[in-house]
Amino acid sequence: MMKYSMKRPFTLLPILAGMFAGQAIAMSNTPKDSVEVTPVAGKIVRFIAVGDTGTGKEGQYQVAGAIESVCAIRGCDFALGLGDNIYEAGVDSVDDVQWLDKFEKPYQNLNMPFYMTLGNHDNSYFAGGGLDNTKGELQVDYHYKEGRFSEKWNMPARYYHFSAPLTENESLTETESLTKNVPLVDFFSLDSNPLAALSDIDQKYWQLPYKKQQAAWFDETIKSSLGAWKIAFAHHPYISNGSHGNAGLYDYVAGLGGVYQDFLEQEVCNRVDVIIAGHDHDMQWLAPVSSCGKTFHMVSGAGAKTRTFSNPDRNEAYWQADETLGFYYIEIEGNEFRGTAYLVNADGEHHIAHQQTITR
Repeated sequence: MMKYSMKRPFTLLPILAGMFAGQAIAMSNTPKDSVEVTPVAGKIVRFIAVGDTGTGKEGQYQVAGAIESVCAIRGCDFALGLGDNIYEAGVDSVDDVQWLDKFEKPYQNLNMPFYMTLGNHDNSYFAGGGLDNTKGELQVDYHYKEGRFSEKWNMPARYYHFSAPLTENESLTETESLTKNVPLVDFFSLDSNPLAALSDIDQKYWQLPYKKQQAAWFDETIKSSLGAWKIAFAHHPYISNGSHGNAGLYDYVAGLGGVYQDFLEQEVCNRVDVIIAGHDHDMQWLAPVSSCGKTFHMVSGAGAKTRTFSNPDRNEAYWQADETLGFYYIEIEGNEFRGTAYLVNADGEHHIAHQQTITR
């Protein structure tokens, strides 16, 4: 189990030890010159990407059981939780019983870290409004709660960075390689909700200042990141064939999500290999689009709920599936990104629906 002794506000990059030793988490206010990496054995990263999970109902347990089976066979280092972690309106405190019912108990048989990001339901005082971002702070606070049920939950800040698994850079001299190693993959957890929803009444989360703040953090962090692969994950997708649609036209409302669209296009697109998101309760693997450069897109929002596509032809898809539960299993090794889409039926049985390899 991982132990955290860090206290906010942060000024240094902490190095976490435990279930996946060597994963370094950079907080949203971490200065650039504090970047530090340490070596970890292995040259492959294996993780689950699953979102829209926090119902505490049968569907969540079925997906959790399928993940357990896949990880037992293939091996998993950690999971990415893609937001809407606690339905329908987040938690009310770090002691809320919903932590047990909608996160800890469903995943109690999975002995790995979950790196979480915030969704609109996590930032709501009513179902899904996303206009009360102070509620999301409680999910950050839970990361630091002493004596919690487990230490799976990782959300050290509203947006943050971690790297994995940290392997030797063969281009370094023998002396340099003893003191400096580089990761294979850098992960960037983005806080999409303040930018994708309507503007919060709290000035702290007003869209344009918050966009500027997060953009400065992202630019500084990605410039100092060392991994060959760059992965951004967030709740809201840049493009989607699901019912919420593309950023800037979410839910067929002109301009909705436009600030988030601008943020992604100005800072994230073409600087990361993939943006992985949830929000739509389906599974999608979408091709790059010119407005976002080389970046491809994955939607994995079927971790507990299902939904029908609103326009399956809106964006070019390598593969997609609606009206089903599911998740992605992803392996990154060398210059290969290998993704497997698992679907889970009404009886809780899972199967491989799609496999694809992206080569750098």
